[in-house]
Amino acid sequence: MQFPNDIQAAVLFEERVHNLEAIVRTFLQISEAKFGLKYNVPEAKPGVFYRLFGGREMMITLEYVDNPPAMEVFQQPLNSSITGILCPDIREKLTRSKSLVLVNVSHGVLGGVDRDPKFAALFEAYGRREGYSLPEFMQRLDMLALITRIVCDYTPATVVHWTQSNQLFPAKLFDELAASPAPSMLAVNPYLFGGQKDAHGRTKAGIRTFGIRHFIGREVIIEPNILPWSANYETILSFLRIATTKNGYIIPDNDTFGPEDQSVSYKCIHHDTPEKGDVPLYELIPLLYREFDFQSDDYVPRDRVFNDQAPPLNLMPVDDAEKAELVNEWREKRQMAEGVGGRFEVRARGAMPTRTPPSPGTHPAPAGRPGFGARPVFGRKRAN
Repeated sequence: MQFPNDIQAAVLFEERVHNLEAIVRTFLQISEAKFGLKYNVPEAKPGVFYRLFGGREMMITLEYVDNPPAMEVFQQPLNSSITGILCPDIREKLTRSKSLVLVNVSHGVLGGVDRDPKFAALFEAYGRREGYSLPEFMQRLDMLALITRIVCDYTPATVVHWTQSNQLFPAKLFDELAASPAPSMLAVNPYLFGGQKDAHGRTKAGIRTFGIRHFIGREVIIEPNILPWSANYETILSFLRIATTKNGYIIPDNDTFGPEDQSVSYKCIHHDTPEKGDVPLYELIPLLYREFDFQSDDYVPRDRVFNDQAPPLNLMPVDDAEKAELVNEWREKRQMAEGVGGRFEVRARGAMPTRTPPSPGTHPAPAGRPGFGARPVFGRKRAN
């Protein structure tokens, strides 16, 4: 489901929690002082359950469970290799947990009605789906992160289960990740797969995400390759940020993207028809990653850039209608790229003409990985 309305975090402890009311008071104070948002408390069972409603029409509940968590809830994230990478002793932490606090955030007075497909379909048919937009979804994620951090501050927590992406985090790491605004690493679960080795003995790992569909309606896949999984994961986050930023958009089918310093380049493929039981996917294919001396045979170097506003005639279609359609396509993509502070360029495969107009407006930006300090550059590879 895109933009799920009711999102939850579970905070696990090795001891009993006696300060739920103090946690609520602190949140109310921070919310009003920092954001100017006020909440009422229409329902309260001291020390056990609190329901808050107010700022931005958000419903918030906090519930204390004085029992160990049900371990079967965690089986899927425990079977993910990324969980063991982030927290090698996660099973011991879960086993030692004695209690938990559940935090839920939703929009509207109906709260988690979207968990029942019958009610969700009914309200969608009548056009009454509160909170079903990207900005509101990101507001919920940021609010859930804030409240969960406050819960962790009062009593030393061991583990946080972020259910939107079904990830388990040690409490300290969660606090670090939650300091970043959505979309962050909290929202995108990278399932690693592959493990085969190439001819040189290098391990190839791929990534299939869970969580990106909540933002853009599809998940992302990168097939196994020799790049470190963390480098591919950073590119996935960059792809998501380009799509969700102000004036953002999805990288068009068969186009490439990367930082303006030309250190990284990936191609985006749209798989519109999902396999049975799956969802549509965006596939990202690494073409260049200079930090790891990686360059695909499909990478088109920058000396193949040409001025798409005055393109060489021998690179253009003969038919005038096709030529106009292609120029219009480039103009629209240039506007999209510039709308997010990037730059659009077109490169030609094979030999270039002897006189090639220079590419306009190509001012280098500070180096950096995608989404980490470098302006993105977007492009279309044009065959001769």
